[in-house]
Amino acid sequence: MLTHQQATDLGTLGYVAKASGVPTDARSQHPFLDLGQVLAVRTHTGGDVLSRFLIRAEEITNSVALITHLTHHNSDTDTDTDTKPEPTASGPASGVGIVEGWRGTITHRVELDTDGTLTRVKIVDPSFFNWPALPVALTDTIGPDFPLTNKSFNLSYAGNDL
Repeated sequence: MLTHQQATDLGTLGYVAKASGVPTDARSQHPFLDLGQVLAVRTHTGGDVLSRFLIRAEEITNSVALITHLTHHNSDTDTDTDTKPEPTASGPASGVGIVEGWRGTITHRVELDTDGTLTRVKIVDPSFFNWPALPVALTDTIGPDFPLTNKSFNLSYAGNDL
């Protein structure tokens, strides 16, 4: 089990946090669109394997609701499809992108040179923040519990959701 306090102290993200009662979700904390009542950030307080499973299963409902909403209201958004930035005369540029991936919040930081070429890209996967929570959740358990608990966290060994 991972308690609410432990999940908060460790800065967990995604379904690991939500299963411990922490309502963290980039779609509501860093909104690109006003989704109003479409997005329901669901949480559980058990902090156990079942809670992590239930959060992942309930996310299907969120995904269907978001897809339905976005397909019916896609003309309300104004998006720029230009993929190459204009070169800047004033110097290099940078930007940050935040999305809610299936494991939790994924953050991208990109830096560009004055001619628009990439000089640095950094991607932070939610697994980076959730790995320290795994041994905490395994405290006072027996060895055979490890595989199930480990898979309920479903952390990325590579550290990237690409």
